[in-house]
Amino acid sequence: NDFPAGKKGILKWQIQKAALKSSNAIIADSESSKKDIINYAGISESKIRVVYLAAGQEFKKVESSKLKVQSLKKKYRLPDKFVLYVGDVTWNKNLPRLVVAVKNANIPMVMVGGALINENTNLNNPWNKDLVQVRRLIKEDQRITTLGFIPKEDLILLYNMATVFAMPSIYEGFGLPILEAMSCGCPVVASRGGSLAEVVGEAGKYTDPYEIDSIAKGISEVFNSSSLQKELSQKGIIQSKKFTWRKT
Repeated sequence: NDFPAGKKGILKWQIQKAALKSSNAIIADSESSKKDIINYAGISESKIRVVYLAAGQEFKKVESSKLKVQSLKKKYRLPDKFVLYVGDVTWNKNLPRLVVAVKNANIPMVMVGGALINENTNLNNPWNKDLVQVRRLIKEDQRITTLGFIPKEDLILLYNMATVFAMPSIYEGFGLPILEAMSCGCPVVASRGGSLAEVVGEAGKYTDPYEIDSIAKGISEVFNSSSLQKELSQKGIIQSKKFTWRKT
């Protein structure tokens, strides 16, 4: 509803739909995506197979030297304890509510994603309205660190160092960063948007993505409880083992 399709979009969709209908089989990366294909494209359920994605094997719990951790903290000017977000800034990610929630809870947040700092983004495109809002909300807020794109080895260490990983999306087709975080033993706070409940299972703390107070409460509860962090970390590692590239 927020993004009505133009003539080009309608034509593209008709072409895509025809391609889907003429294919012998379709792979969806979650039950949620499978349902969407059935509902929106009118495809028969018997043609669709769900094949889950996996995080790279390098995403795992690592015992890092204090020196390595200190050097990463210095490199990116990181706080000692923080909530981590990794991903894009599109409407489904629900970032304006997440940012307001951590501000209300007075908790530091580190945000990773190229779109956050990309100078060449067309901010007048309606697709980027959440990005405009997020940039305005984080401007001059010392509690929020935006890193843009970072190398994989730094990202793995960041997942390992974070106190909480937050992804209260309105919708996800899969949600790979949440699986990467769980693989690294980072406790996760998520919504049940789209496929997320399939990926997180019983291993995370769930919040209502439409309620800022619910997001703030969920994050605060995990952020302030070392026993809950430990429990979710262990559950997350076990849950993440269900998703492997070998299986895929």
